[in-house]
Amino acid sequence: MDIPAFSIFSALSEVVVTVIVLYAILGNMRGGALRWKLLGAVLAFELCVNVVYMAIRAAHADSDSSIAGAMKLFLAAHGILSLLMFAGLIVLYLLAVVDEKMGRPSWFRRHNVMTWAFLVFWMVSVLSGEAIFVWRYLMPPANA
Repeated sequence: MDIPAFSIFSALSEVVVTVIVLYAILGNMRGGALRWKLLGAVLAFELCVNVVYMAIRAAHADSDSSIAGAMKLFLAAHGILSLLMFAGLIVLYLLAVVDEKMGRPSWFRRHNVMTWAFLVFWMVSVLSGEAIFVWRYLMPPANA
């Protein structure tokens, strides 16, 4: 099966995005400055590339008869979780930037447990997306 170039780019870029998100948030939690410009650029990229990619894939997933019902449910759950994580990161980013601009410790520093919980769900979202890529494009079909 030929792997669409956009799928390869999205899968690889999601890893880079995640590394940057972890770098910015964990660095800030450990006392470093909030790298708000870097995190903001990653959010803009995520919106322009990976969210658009997910929308394109979701539009075709329901009509793809080669995908079993249980897998469609998993794909839908991944898509919902990913969108919630993206929206959540936007909210947390804005809260952290406002805190920094007002001279307070950022949201990430003040809410360690919630930040870690967010990062765990972020990783579940990313890893499930990478697993979908592997399943869809790198694993041989069951009937082969």
